[in-house]
Amino acid sequence: MAGIVSCANTYHLFCVPTVRMEDMEALFACEEGFRIRVNNIRHVAVLFDALLERSCIQAHWQSILERGRFLISKDGKRFVTASSLSTALSVARIRPTSVVYDIRTMIGRLP
Repeated sequence: MAGIVSCANTYHLFCVPTVRMEDMEALFACEEGFRIRVNNIRHVAVLFDALLERSCIQAHWQSILERGRFLISKDGKRFVTASSLSTALSVARIRPTSVVYDIRTMIGRLP
């Protein structure tokens, strides 16, 4: 989990000064009532996709995040949907940036 927290902080994935271990534990445990604002939905989608590639999470992660209402848009006005995560991931795959490569590399190196 420390590597995921480090990745989240390194690439400023969420709108908090510092993502804490407790934040990621609550998110991955699907803790009822937990919410976190997304700074860059594309990068968050890449993080979860990289975790899926390593078999760290379930294949239907997008719908789980939507149903639990765990992710809030950057402007704080709406919950992130499975559709918006899917679209963001598609764009990241079509036009990957250096940050996308770096997130995938960082997650790929997790023990």
